Amino acid sequence: MKKAMTMVSSFINMMTRPSAEKKSDKKLIVNNLPIAVKFFVQRYFPNSSIAFAEVRFTSEGMRYVAYLNDGNEVEFNKEGIWEMVDCKSGVVPAYLIPDSVAAFIDAYYSGTSISKIEKIGNDYEVTFSNYITLKFSKLENVA
Repeated sequence: MKKAMTMVSSFINMMTRPSAEKKSDKKLIVNNLPIAVKFFVQRYFPNSSIAFAEVRFTSEGMRYVAYLNDGNEVEFNKEGIWEMVDCKSGVVPAYLIPDSVAAFIDAYYSGTSISKIEKIGNDYEVTFSNYITLKFSKLENVA
């Protein structure tokens, strides 16, 4: 019985202990964010500030995530280039929307606002405030 309990205890310990290969998200001091991240927030969200940040480790590599004090969230790659902007309390700044995407939206979805934009490889995925999502390829086609 004692041997079985030891085995069970060892198994539980092994499963719950973080391994050296498994990296998890880590909170990050805002001052330690790359300058590009801080500049991006100041430029495109001048009325907001970074409330807190974290580093995420994904299959695509390391990502910085900045959570703004107005509820918005911005994700950056390891070089500090934005990958996703989720404006939970507003609209994505127009400067971040490629011209071809903006032209299509003006032509076919006039009057709607974009609440989220994400770069996925060479594509862009936009989500409107009414939760409709469209995907645009690098060739400016709607997917």
